[in-house]
Amino acid sequence: MKKIILIAKKEFLDILRDRRTLIRMILIPLLVFPLIMNIVTRVQSSQSQKQAEKELTIGYILNGQSVEGIDRMRQTPNYTFVEFADTNTLMASIISDSTDMGIYYTPTFNADYDSGLQAKYVLFYRAADGEDYDRFKEVLNREDSVLTAQRMQQIGKPYEYVEPTSRRMSNLSTLEEILGKYAGGILPYIFMAFLFMGCMLPAIDLFAGEKERGTIETLLTSPVNRSQILLGKFIVVVCFGLMSASVALAGLFISLNMLEADGELMAAINQILSPTLIGTLYVLLVPLAFFFAGVMIPISVYARSFKEAQSILTPLNIVMVLPAMAGFFPGVELDYTTAFIPIVNVVLACKAIIAGNADGVLLAITFVTLIVLAAISLLIALRQFGKETSILR
Repeated sequence: MKKIILIAKKEFLDILRDRRTLIRMILIPLLVFPLIMNIVTRVQSSQSQKQAEKELTIGYILNGQSVEGIDRMRQTPNYTFVEFADTNTLMASIISDSTDMGIYYTPTFNADYDSGLQAKYVLFYRAADGEDYDRFKEVLNREDSVLTAQRMQQIGKPYEYVEPTSRRMSNLSTLEEILGKYAGGILPYIFMAFLFMGCMLPAIDLFAGEKERGTIETLLTSPVNRSQILLGKFIVVVCFGLMSASVALAGLFISLNMLEADGELMAAINQILSPTLIGTLYVLLVPLAFFFAGVMIPISVYARSFKEAQSILTPLNIVMVLPAMAGFFPGVELDYTTAFIPIVNVVLACKAIIAGNADGVLLAITFVTLIVLAAISLLIALRQFGKETSILR
């Protein structure tokens, strides 16, 4: 054990001397989330404000009908109503983007309304400008309500007469459950992506990099057997992977606290990111880090150079992280099937833990599955590192 720790200590010092590695593994994960979330929030807020203040031009053809409805809608701020002579001109103006939408009243609109029939009009719009339509739909709904209220008054009935039912929504889910269901997949996804990247650089440098520099032969001549050398390096790869994921989590936490979110939401997020949750995540992610290291090290041992190892492991990143997207699919939950699928089980287990409905048996299956995989990958790495043909390739 002393020799393993000695090897690990030596490798830690080597990697910590490399500033580029430290920047990639610590500085970038720590800064990238606050930066990205700040930019995205500002741009989104700015665009929403611009959209709300945008002046919409609405064309209309009265067709001999009353202008009363148009005059009511004209009172809404940020709308300009322009009368057109015919539908061809109106449609051409909408297609050329000179007018945003258009209303065509049928010739019997007023007569139908007065006689208690359904009065009809045509709304011309461009589905490609869905945001404009969503805004104007609220104005039209308001106008419909005015006409309905007038008709109910004429026949001496209350407005509720045409709305025989009233639905009152009563949400029984906690905010933690909602966050767990819809955002719970993001946390393990981020953790795994940075865990993989954090393991990759040391795994390449400590094996393929040493082969390229010609220092691996010197290390092999030391009075330490190959298993001890491998285990020492293995510890370093796992530690750097966990460190990178932890720094990314810290960056995410900082960026969330920088957002001007509502107090209840931030309180729920702070409650979710409790020491218990973080500790549980690590229980699942430590064996996963061993599994990642066990997959990367044999590849790095086999590769002739740093570049060759990087070219093989970079596409593998997609293969490893792709199953993590299962956390975003609706209806996919941790059960007796998904608990045996590596990576998928970690994401779904994390979602269940965040939502507060995790099943202890399924969590245990997930943990045991990861431990078995980590042990198998470690054995494969030991076997590959013991081959002269791989070391001296």
